[in-house]
Order: sequence, then structure tokens, then C-alpha cells
Amino acid sequence: MPTGLTDAVLDTLPARIAVIDESGRIVETNAAWRAFTAEHDHPLVPDDEGPYLDTLRRSGNDQAVAVAGRLQGLTDGEGEASGEYPYHANADGEALIVRYAAVDHDGDRYVVVTHVGRAARSETAADLRLKERAMDEAPVGITVSDPSLPDNPVIYANAAFERITGYPVAEVVGRNCRFLQGEDTDPETVARMRRAVDNWEPVTVEVRNYRRNGEEFWNQVTIAPIYDADGEPSHYVGFQQDVTDRKRAEETLETERDRLALLNQIVRHDIRNDMAVALGWGGELADRLGDDDADAFERIMTAATHTKELTEAVGDLAKILGTTDPELEPVALDDVLRTEIERVRSNFDYRSEGIDIRGDDDLPAVTVTATSILSSVFGNILDNAVFHNDEADVRIDVDVTVTDETVVVRIADNGPGVPDSRKREVFGRGEKGLESPGSGLGLYLVDNLVETYGGRVWIEDNEPKGAVFCVELRRGDAE
Repeated sequence: MPTGLTDAVLDTLPARIAVIDESGRIVETNAAWRAFTAEHDHPLVPDDEGPYLDTLRRSGNDQAVAVAGRLQGLTDGEGEASGEYPYHANADGEALIVRYAAVDHDGDRYVVVTHVGRAARSETAADLRLKERAMDEAPVGITVSDPSLPDNPVIYANAAFERITGYPVAEVVGRNCRFLQGEDTDPETVARMRRAVDNWEPVTVEVRNYRRNGEEFWNQVTIAPIYDADGEPSHYVGFQQDVTDRKRAEETLETERDRLALLNQIVRHDIRNDMAVALGWGGELADRLGDDDADAFERIMTAATHTKELTEAVGDLAKILGTTDPELEPVALDDVLRTEIERVRSNFDYRSEGIDIRGDDDLPAVTVTATSILSSVFGNILDNAVFHNDEADVRIDVDVTVTDETVVVRIADNGPGVPDSRKREVFGRGEKGLESPGSGLGLYLVDNLVETYGGRVWIEDNEPKGAVFCVELRRGDAE
């Protein structure tokens, strides 16, 4: 080989190479080693002709010290003639593979040391087998396509893709994935995927596809470019997941919401209006009835009032069921409570016995995190305290406790109370109070709204009798 050619060849290699003599000093380096030491004051990579083994020993790095011992053994004629050893070369965690080999020349022993970054090291067959096995056993469909070939065909498909689509891998490879499309596949969704592929952009869509047997299914597809070592896009990876059950559940929910909206329209516009008329005429009759008719009159008015309030609850329930992500905002709690207390007083002013509601004169001015129908929470609790109360004189006490992050509203009544075994059950849909004629829809609405607001509701015992409904909400001005 011509003089200097060996040096020229070594200088073309990207790995850092040094030759160490029997004393542990560097006697030769290649261009990559010299360039690195010129740019970095590295604690483990000395300059040309530096004391390499001593540098490693003094570093305090256990892995570097171990490497020094192994290399010293080689210079002394001990140990394997070649091998590699991993260690972290510096404080910022650069991972290196140190490759070494002993060389005898003119009666002297030398060691060739090569620093190879782990990222640059060629993957072993075991590495590749592990990655391929991981892709083959992944629970989602995975495909790889090659856009450099005509029609961007699939060059790899895993077992999950075969399981989802019903197409054997042998029938998939070499074809564009559009074979999954069919009569009812949305053209705009397909166009969106095509635009992303043309522009080397990632995209996720839900598309109606067809299995090999013709069965329709919903496929959540994610496509993303794969980049080569030079940072250039070279292939596409696709992920497929069967989301048919979720899509059908969403479609069923949408149908139920449409039906609920129709029911809400009927209940709120027809039944509520009729109840308002009945209550209006009932009020006109109040002064014309004798004492013997008072009890029957109050029963009729209570039933009509409850029906009217029930229509309001149905409307509010339709609102929260009609959205999956309501927008929460600060709501003035004191204003809501005063309004609902006055509404209850007005609605039940036909009663010969009194309804005494206390606590609205000294409510703290505070906001809570809620929506515009927060009034339904306290309106339904207050109505419940009246409708299910067996006392001639109904008493309700409202108390508000404010902390740095939460607000707790306690509404106590003197009714029959709620036994411990039912303190949670009464918030279920269709649950009713003790022997009461109520539908239970109001408290079901309360529980759903409070949960939506990120709060909680529970029931305590009142003294000497009755129940205390406690509602904890997040403050609207809390950080």
C-alpha cells in the first residue's frame, strides 16, 4: 500500500480512532479524533500524544477506570485481543462504545481504540429482531409503505392488521391501502389523508373501511412519515385501530340526544305551559274557597307546582346530557341562592301553613365554578325540602362556608330525614324520598350537575330531625 494511504483512509472514517503504545500514551490518531479534541476540552479524550490510560484512571469514572484496566492488560499481552465496552463518556451523558484491538508491529504491542457513538453503531441482528417482534405483536395494526415505489405500496403489515381487516399479509404487501375503502367511505376523509401523504405530514382520521369479507368497520388511522439517517422522509408508517364499537355508541348517543331534545320541547313548551295556566287559575280560586276546601286545594296546587318544577328539571337535564364538555365559568353564588329562595317562597305562597327559609340575609359574596344552570342545583334541593316535608310548618336553613379553594352550601330542613342506607341512593335516577310521590329526577340532576362542576354533594343528619344537603363547589376565583 502506498505510503500515507493508510492514514488517508483512516481520516475518512467518522469514528474517533487512536493508537496506544505499551506505556499507555497515544502515538497516532485519525482526523475525527483530532477534530474532536480541537473542539472539546474532554475529560476522557486527551489530545494527540496524550497519556490516554492515565487520563482514564484519574477521571473518577468507574466505567472509564475499568476500560483503562482492560486496555492495560492488552498492552501487557493479557486478555482478549479485541472487544468492545460501553460507557458514558462525559457529564452530559454521551453514550459511547469503546472498541479495542491489540496489534503487534516490529516486536512492539499497540492497542487501537475506537470511540463509536451508540446512535451511530449499526444495529445488531438481535436489535432488529426485537423491533420486528414488537411490531408483529403490537395490539394495533401497523403498516409501512414505500412512496418511492409506484402507488406507494405496503411493504410490511403486522398480524394485528391481518386480524382487523381479514386480509392475509401476503395479499396486503405490494398494494396501496386504499383497497380497504368502499362504497360508503367518505371522499373528504380520503382526500385529507392524500393531502397529508403528498405533503409528508402526519394525520389521524376515522374512516369507514371494509374487511375482506365485505363487513363494514370504523378504522382510526394514523399516518406519519419515517425519516432516514439524513433527516429525509423515506417511508410512511400507518397505525390502524378498530373503533367500530365506540362509533356506534356515539351514534346511539346522538340519536338519544335528538329524542331527548324532542321530549324536552314537548315537556317544557306544552306541559309547563298547561301547568302555568292551572296554577294561575288556582290562584284566582284561592279566595273563593271555604276552609273545608283548603286541604284539597293545597294538594292540587302542590301537585301542579311540582309538575311545573319537574318540567324545568327535564329541560336542565337535557342541557347537560346534550353536551360532553360544558364550558365552566365563575357564577355569583349569592345571587343564585337569593333568586331560588325567593322563587320557592313565591311558588308556595298558597300554603296556609308557613314556609320559613332563613340565611339569605347574610350570604357571602363569592363566585363558584359552574354554568348558567347552577340554579337547578339549589332550586331542586329547596323544592325537595318542601315537597317531601311532613311538617305543617316547613323550616329551611341555608348556610354558606367559604375556604381558600372551595365553597360549601348546607341546606337543612325539618322533614323526615334520610336514613344512612339511602343517603347515596336518593341521588340515583328514579329514586324517591320516604314514601313521597316525587320522581327523584331533581336530585339526579343535582348530582350530575355538581359532578360536572368538579364538586360533590352529600347528605347529613339535621338536629333534632331532618336532613342537611351539602354541596361543595370550587371557588370561581381560586388560583
